[in-house]
Amino acid sequence: NSGDQPLWLRMDASGYPQSAPLPANNVLQIERHILGTDGKSKSLDSLRSGDLVLVWLQVKASNSVPDALVVDLLPAGLELENQNLANGSASLEQSGGEVQNLLNQMQQASIKHIEFRDDRFVAAVAVDEYQPVTLVYLARAVTPGTYQVPQPMVESMYVPQWRATGAAEDLLIVRP
Repeated sequence: NSGDQPLWLRMDASGYPQSAPLPANNVLQIERHILGTDGKSKSLDSLRSGDLVLVWLQVKASNSVPDALVVDLLPAGLELENQNLANGSASLEQSGGEVQNLLNQMQQASIKHIEFRDDRFVAAVAVDEYQPVTLVYLARAVTPGTYQVPQPMVESMYVPQWRATGAAEDLLIVRP
């Protein structure tokens, strides 16, 4: 700029991180556990197309958060099994004791809204101070391949600095 007027510059950049961000907690905390339909821990690196997994999310808060929004993005190889459908292809009603215990804990939670979307599980819940909230949903391995697993997230809808990002999972590997 050889003139005497200011020159304004704008730069836009976009991209993807090379690695997943570290887990972060501020008032809220979220953990994801992957279980088989029998309630036992299951690894995501040994699924076959058609296998069902139970995803257990546990949300905690150090303050009362009446407006928490939980978002769990699905990796490309999984699809949600909507438990609200009357004629769904899978049900947790006949599952073992551990799964029934998780379902009972979920029924005790103050769930205001729940959605089984194409690419994510979403729930609006009230999280009381030091009272964990349990959320569970079924997902089916459908498309063979190797996929990165997104981190679960939770944040207060009206106090956005109260948020948490869960730990990164290993790769999801679906075999035919």
